[in-house]
Amino acid sequence: MALKKNHNTFDIEIGSLKLKWNSVRKNWINSKNAINEVGCIHTVQGYDLNYTAIIFGKEISYDKLKNEIFIRKNNYYDINGKKGVKNDEQLKEFILNVYKTLMLRGIQGTYLYVCDEALRAYFAQYIPVYSTISLQRNGAKLVSLKGNYVPLYEPQVAAGEFSEQQIVTDSVELISVPEEIKISKDHFACKVVGESMNKVIPNGSICLFRKYNGGSRNGEIVLASHTKIQDVDFGPQFTIKQYFSEKTINDDTWHHSSIILRPLSHDPRYESIILEYDELSEFKIYGIFERIL
Repeated sequence: MALKKNHNTFDIEIGSLKLKWNSVRKNWINSKNAINEVGCIHTVQGYDLNYTAIIFGKEISYDKLKNEIFIRKNNYYDINGKKGVKNDEQLKEFILNVYKTLMLRGIQGTYLYVCDEALRAYFAQYIPVYSTISLQRNGAKLVSLKGNYVPLYEPQVAAGEFSEQQIVTDSVELISVPEEIKISKDHFACKVVGESMNKVIPNGSICLFRKYNGGSRNGEIVLASHTKIQDVDFGPQFTIKQYFSEKTINDDTWHHSSIILRPLSHDPRYESIILEYDELSEFKIYGIFERIL
């Protein structure tokens, strides 16, 4: 890394966060302004720290189709790092070794920020996501919590949060989720009441749902709505049931002929909700059940 001539400019910008590279080469870890700067690989080798925070830059990405990490060499600017590197494979090996070295500096823990979206999604499969949730009430910030939290909604409110017509609530309750559960911004929790799903979900259980963004849902337990629904447990329009669909196929095309929302209950009095083809335009799925918390 070459020290820049203009010390008033920022080297790294992530959203509203602006940072500078290490202002000194020697013993930067113990320098006065280290807490406000980002140290390069040449400044941290040989040090062990309680915690480290590592930025994976734009030079490293992930190819989902090939299932491999690759390097964008045009985004790699470390002149010293390129010395002696003869080809792309050598450069990749060198850069991976740099990140490996950085990730071994933290004794108690290591935090990662990954600039590349594809690589970030790949890492999220194996590394717990660190989330910050800010609560808003009447436009004023109430509190910011860090950790594994999801919002807890009534089913009707959860649907409102994900619809075009937002349901405004005075407050949002957050519940803690075990650290081993990987969550995203699409996750939320609902309290499931009643006995219509008691084979899988006992009455009163807090359940984790994932916002429905498309794809197959046959056999899944869903949070859904329809004007025809009159659920004994959840009231009008909303229900949590196991989803099944029947299809009509004509040549190369098909459409849903009906949708069946099936209870999973030990009580035989609960019956399936059946929506016919001409009723499906008003049907909507908001969430997919994942587990009981």
